[in-house]
Amino acid sequence: MVSSFFRNAIFQVSLNLLVKGVYLFGVERMVQNLLPEGDYGLYFALLGLGMLLQVVADFGLQLYNSRELSGDREQLAQYFPYFIGLKIILGAAFFLVLLPVGWWLGYRGAEIYLLLIAGAVQFFNSVVLYLRSNLSGLGKYALDGWFSIMDKSLMILSVGGLLLFAPEELTITRFAGLQLASWGVTAVLLVVAIRDRLPRKLPRFDRATFGKLLRGGAPFALAVFLATAYTRTDAIMIERLLVDGAEAASHYAAAYRLLDALNMVGWLLAGLLIPMYARLQAEGKDEKPLLKFSVQLLLAGSVCAAVPLAFYSQPIVDLLYDFAESRTGLILLFLACSFVAQCLNYAYGSLLSARGFIGRMNKIYALGIVLNLGGNWLVLPIYGAPGAAAITLLTQSFIAVTQAVLAHRWLNIPAGTIAWWKTLLFATIFASCGLAFYHFAPLPWLPACLLLGVLGLGGASLSGLIDWRQLQDLGTSAGAARGADAGASKG
Repeated sequence: MVSSFFRNAIFQVSLNLLVKGVYLFGVERMVQNLLPEGDYGLYFALLGLGMLLQVVADFGLQLYNSRELSGDREQLAQYFPYFIGLKIILGAAFFLVLLPVGWWLGYRGAEIYLLLIAGAVQFFNSVVLYLRSNLSGLGKYALDGWFSIMDKSLMILSVGGLLLFAPEELTITRFAGLQLASWGVTAVLLVVAIRDRLPRKLPRFDRATFGKLLRGGAPFALAVFLATAYTRTDAIMIERLLVDGAEAASHYAAAYRLLDALNMVGWLLAGLLIPMYARLQAEGKDEKPLLKFSVQLLLAGSVCAAVPLAFYSQPIVDLLYDFAESRTGLILLFLACSFVAQCLNYAYGSLLSARGFIGRMNKIYALGIVLNLGGNWLVLPIYGAPGAAAITLLTQSFIAVTQAVLAHRWLNIPAGTIAWWKTLLFATIFASCGLAFYHFAPLPWLPACLLLGVLGLGGASLSGLIDWRQLQDLGTSAGAARGADAGASKG
């Protein structure tokens, strides 16, 4: 069963990377190249605002449902109609908050209309995530995997078809509308998929039950809001504070797309780590070997990706975007470096989340928001969007280091558990190789960039920082953890 799970997990991960990669670089990138430069930047900022306020529409219900109720299918079925009723109320509250905030920020006319669509996209996104958490709670992991790529698949078909056969008809409003339709269709199909597995389907409204669900979701809601706030306010501030805000946000979005692509791998690995940590804690086993493996894997892997991306940032953006210029490459350089810090966050955040340290993590995120907002306020008028990317690197690094140091203190884990000096030495040597490649390699930039990444992975493997056999064990152990949870639910 475990080996079957691992094969299925590898298939799903590969499918996600393929479909989402095609969408990001085959569809979304082409849309941004085709549209007027500022249009996509405006929509990117509005989506960021919607993501920031999405906490009102979700209020931590998806995470609460996934982590607290999905292990007990009787509770899952009992509370489902109340979740639906509460989502309706929270959805209405979300739009009642979104529109005044958008007005206060200075959006008017067509911008407000686009904000409504962006808000609806985020609302249906939260609905889909909640419904998918029911699928995983019912043990339908394979079906959940297919639904994880459905919205992007629909976008590839709809927007891709428009790009192929009628590109002149494409506008940012039409693109946003097709994105909304893709999320809406996915939500409807999810309802169809689970309706026969849950006895009560129609929404129910009960104040006492709503109060219980809101109290359960509140800690998760705060965590999601704070984590989103320090990663997504950049685009809003760029678009609102700069004279050429929409165009600058467009360049930021172009570079951020590559960071999003890299982060898919980090999120997938974090999804494997959380159930493993929870299982080790439940069984009273030592967590240090898993922590050592995950930190070294994520740090070494992220360095192997970040160094080539940073050194060759300008030719990469020139290849991908018709509108690329020097600031686009500089933004990507800073964001590529921030990926290393984000991966450190994935490693320690998974451990702290599994151990129930969400409240303490929220305090770190709150400090990150203060640093991000204050830094952007100071540097944006002087350095523009590249300055915001530098502040992102600073904020991510602060949170990563703080979270790592405090995790060792809170859990009494010796600092020597992680091979910090070996990791630092590898990063230094590999960055030096990257510098030498960039200035002296007798190859075109693209083969040089790819060869550098391959050499990095080889060096990390030979040094023991990346253990491919242990990586497979990670997947099989996560499968065992989920299998045990499913067995407990059936019992």
